[in-house]
Amino acid sequence: MALFKFQNLNKHGNLRTRIVHSPTSQFSFNPSGYGKFVNVQRFYYEMKHTYLSASLYTDANGDKFILPSMEKVHPETTLDDIKNIKPKVAKRKDPIIETSMSSSSDIEYTTRYFPDSGKIYCDCPGTFRAKDRRCKHIKSMELKVKKW
Repeated sequence: MALFKFQNLNKHGNLRTRIVHSPTSQFSFNPSGYGKFVNVQRFYYEMKHTYLSASLYTDANGDKFILPSMEKVHPETTLDDIKNIKPKVAKRKDPIIETSMSSSSDIEYTTRYFPDSGKIYCDCPGTFRAKDRRCKHIKSMELKVKKW
């Protein structure tokens, strides 16, 4: 019915961890031969996937796996012993856009700052001329970002 993570010290004093199955929802054990008891807690396998839920597969050898990750699990594992964790999708923030006019002509340049990645882009020719690819518009935007 349930899986438990059982920890004890072996005869050399090293911590040993086992995943054990209990036919009831309570854990009981016979302490003879196990060494000094340390800890026991309910155990769950975790499957992290954006849109798929876990399923179990048993191969010809009798080994059991969680699909789609193909993680080998305890032979007595049921779907109740698996937690489906859906990762939170980061919401993309709209870029902060600034426009500036060229000092020598009527051309307009656009500087874009993407807060989710921290990247700054500019479409002026100064970007391509500078060694570090940072024109005066990008440097100006970097200063503004530091103040935020």
